[in-house]
Amino acid sequence: MTEGSARRVSVVMGGAGGIGSATCRSLALAGQHVIVVDLSSERSEAVATEIRGAGLSADAEACDATDRAAVDALRERIEVRHGLVDVLVNLAGVVRNDILVKVKDEDFSLTMATHLNSTLNSMRVFLPSMRKRGYGRVVNTSSTAARGTFGGASYAAAKGAIEALSRTAAFELAKSGVTVNCVAPGLIGTGIFLTVPDDYRQQAIDHVPMGRAGEAEEVAACIRFLASSDAGYVTGQTLYVCGGLTIGPV
Repeated sequence: MTEGSARRVSVVMGGAGGIGSATCRSLALAGQHVIVVDLSSERSEAVATEIRGAGLSADAEACDATDRAAVDALRERIEVRHGLVDVLVNLAGVVRNDILVKVKDEDFSLTMATHLNSTLNSMRVFLPSMRKRGYGRVVNTSSTAARGTFGGASYAAAKGAIEALSRTAAFELAKSGVTVNCVAPGLIGTGIFLTVPDDYRQQAIDHVPMGRAGEAEEVAACIRFLASSDAGYVTGQTLYVCGGLTIGPV
């Protein structure tokens, strides 16, 4: 089945953020019906309304992805209204960074729950129907921080765990027609990166071989590929979207 032969149903968890909203738009442009999911119903509805305003297909849902029962209820609502889900994108996240010896228990727990637990919950809830029907695309979100970063122990740990979880799921589902991959953005000019001081932001950009921050749409384009039928022979992989940041120091 090609992208144009039937409308896929895509669920984007964390779909109201910078990368999330760009991903929702990109998937909608590919002809998919996108369910924009966020903690805030107002934020998710705003993104869905914008997409519909462009003549594309989208709906909005509110859900706390750290709550498995809430995610299961979300799946039931979606299946009743739109049918089975073909594509799952996990983008929910939070940042509570500090150096390792100063990490607070509550910040570590929140970071792991928001990134890792939400990814686990979504996959456990949506993967069974994908496996049963023999088709599915799951794209999870890691980060270049998973390779190690100063002052980001909680975030790095969560992202590294997501990569391991994704590879395990990919291995288990490899013969089922379901693929599981990660995108790992580097410095992207949206969200938390825009809140840091200008001098720190420039220092960070100076370490990127391409000499600039990435754009949310560039990450979304990579997610769109991994979420497409064209990526049927790609699974268990992490695609770095980082302007060459992982090559080495400049």
